[in-house]
Amino acid sequence: MTACIPDDPAYCFCPIAEEDGEPPQIRILVEGLIFAIPTALVALDREQGLDLCDRLNRALGLDRAAWTALATRCLRASAGGMNGSTVH
Repeated sequence: MTACIPDDPAYCFCPIAEEDGEPPQIRILVEGLIFAIPTALVALDREQGLDLCDRLNRALGLDRAAWTALATRCLRASAGGMNGSTVH
């Protein structure tokens, strides 16, 4: 699968756990892509994942309300394309 990232992408970091009880992996969500970009970052639990993403996204100029809204749009768009899966 080939994907092109726009020159000035809207993106955010988001903690995503595939199953309940699994530690969330931090992924990069890019508006317009139908998949999440995995990172090597993993949080111990959901709350720590949210805190870590708050710090990463703050450097992008996004507060929690802004990055969660962007993440929601990206995840909804990907649900129709690849069932929310990650491409490695």
